[in-house]
This record gives sequence, structure tokens and C-alpha cells, in this order.
Amino acid sequence: MRDGFGTFRRAAAGEAEQVFDLIRQRIAWMDERGIQQWNHPGYLRRYPLDYFRQCAEEGQLYALWTECGALAAGAVVLEEDPRWTGYGGKALYVHNLAASLHFSGAGTELLRRCLALAAERGQDYLRLDCARDNPVLHDYYERFGFRFVAPVEDQGYLGDLLQYPLRSRD
Repeated sequence: MRDGFGTFRRAAAGEAEQVFDLIRQRIAWMDERGIQQWNHPGYLRRYPLDYFRQCAEEGQLYALWTECGALAAGAVVLEEDPRWTGYGGKALYVHNLAASLHFSGAGTELLRRCLALAAERGQDYLRLDCARDNPVLHDYYERFGFRFVAPVEDQGYLGDLLQYPLRSRD
């Protein structure tokens, strides 16, 4: 029997380690497949466990739980992102999205819930970035409905800014 997705909510500080464990599992998965993204040596130095704990304490760490209470996916959801300065519009920004290897569709469901959260808060966009050299992930986001906005460079990271419009712009 497939466990369905249940609650999407802010993660408590004590749950940050579970989300961080998803990141580490995904890094190992990327290593096995030769995908270069989070397994870059500087990633865990820039985003250590304490970063996720702080995000949880500040109400920025969100998690999707299955109906049985297992962690299915997590992400940091911000109200501001310096990579997007000058692009206008109100938005929520998704970072560090990690989905469990054990629950198919968890990442997609987490994005759907983030879209609903952004719409509930009256945002114009849901925004994220994607490594420029990860075409599989880039294509996934575009199929989901995200649109390319611009390239971005940040401390050696080469990515693309993508956004999902939540309302038509006049």
C-alpha cells in the first residue's frame, strides 16, 4: 500500500536534522549517478545542519510528511532572496529542496504545496534556482511550469533563476 502525502507545515527546530539527512541522502544519490550539484565540496560548508536549525527557528524550514508521519520532503522557503534583486513582483523563494528516495512524487507534491502557500500569501511568483549544468532537473522544473528568467552566479555557483507565475501581470 502506498503511503499518501499528508501534512505540509513549518518544521520544528528538532526536525531540522531529518531534513538535513534528506540532503545527505540526495548527495550520496547524486554521487552514485555522477550528478554535480549539492555534492560540490562547498555545499555542506555553506549549508550545514546549523543552517537548517536556524531556518526552522525562523519559520523558514518547511516539510511534507506522509499520512503515516514519515518525512517525505523538505525545503527552505524564504520571503527574500538577494539573487533576485531587481526582478520585481512579490514572491516566495524555494531553496534546498530535498525529497525522500522512498516516496515517489514527494518533490512535486512539495512544490504544489509551496505554490499554494505563495498564492495564499498573495504572491506573484514562486521562485527558485537550478544549477545550469543539471539539465534533467532544469527540464523537470520547466515541465512543472517554471520559466527561465536569467542566469545567476554566486560564489562559484552557476545557475539559472526560474519562476512560476501565480497571476497574470498587467
